[in-house]
Amino acid sequence: MAEFRPATPADLEPLHALVHAAYRGDSARRGWTHEADLLDGNRIDRDSLLAALSAPDQVVLVADSDAGLTGCVHVTDRGEGLAYLGMLTVDPTLQAQGTGRRLIAAAEAHAFRHFGARRMEMTVIVHRHELIAWYERRGYRRTGETRPFPATDPRFGLPRRDDLAFTVLEKALDRVVTHRLTLRPARPDDLEALHAVFTRPEAMTWWSSPPHETLQETRDWLDSMIAHQHSGLDFLIERDGQVIGKAGFWKAPDIGYILHPDHWGQGVAREAATAVLTRLFALTDHDEATADVDPENRASIRLLETLGFRKTGFAERTWHVGGEWKDSLYYAVSRADWQARPGA
Repeated sequence: MAEFRPATPADLEPLHALVHAAYRGDSARRGWTHEADLLDGNRIDRDSLLAALSAPDQVVLVADSDAGLTGCVHVTDRGEGLAYLGMLTVDPTLQAQGTGRRLIAAAEAHAFRHFGARRMEMTVIVHRHELIAWYERRGYRRTGETRPFPATDPRFGLPRRDDLAFTVLEKALDRVVTHRLTLRPARPDDLEALHAVFTRPEAMTWWSSPPHETLQETRDWLDSMIAHQHSGLDFLIERDGQVIGKAGFWKAPDIGYILHPDHWGQGVAREAATAVLTRLFALTDHDEATADVDPENRASIRLLETLGFRKTGFAERTWHVGGEWKDSLYYAVSRADWQARPGA
């Protein structure tokens, strides 16, 4: 699998050749993302590309393999929490193998981690309906804004039609959207929904505190979560517009999760845990994710083992909850194992 890394000026010539081959001329027609029917000339000229490789507020991430550069994506820090994604490129002969999806994930992680971005913006030529739909499946949404195409600037191509324009798409980077769930930061107005979880004895059986008896207990817990969620790794779980639990890393790399009993047995915990584990390894340098689980919590142990966690240790009397001592089983999954799993 290709390694993703920031490009340097030494990559200029092979990178320029890759981008041109993927977007222009007959070579681009071997893939499905080309603009050969819409534009001639450059996709980007060498001077503009070199500037992107050298500017502190920009990065071009490349997919580098034994075969050379096979893909790239350009990210620009626009300030005030906004980043711009452009020039997503995959070798036309290697498309539809997941490289583009992984490049987008790497770009989003870089924007969040290094530029402090909480939103990612992009523009796509309005006629490229299939590509827009592909980005929408990656979580991007049309803003309703359109922008003119620079038809008189030959650095970015020569239009083959006179009605080219860009549609603007945007994605929030402080949340994760899965098939059924939205994992998002906590807000003060989540109090009642969280209280409905934390007052359920069966949900709190394996938690680090007894069921909440007062709304103030939940308010204190929620306030603490809001104060500590700047890492972008700790989320509330929302399903069909309703908060149903929590998943993430209160203190990375130790994972934690809790779910309203009405949603047990439906694969929701696995879906949420998969999302936050992927985000942990994208946004941090941790070599592993860890878990501390009660030896009697069979459901959680099954979930962890299904996710590839392996038991690493055991300790007695580690948690004192509701007047009773609890033991701990320790589990871990390495970055390498997580990223090598099928479907990663």
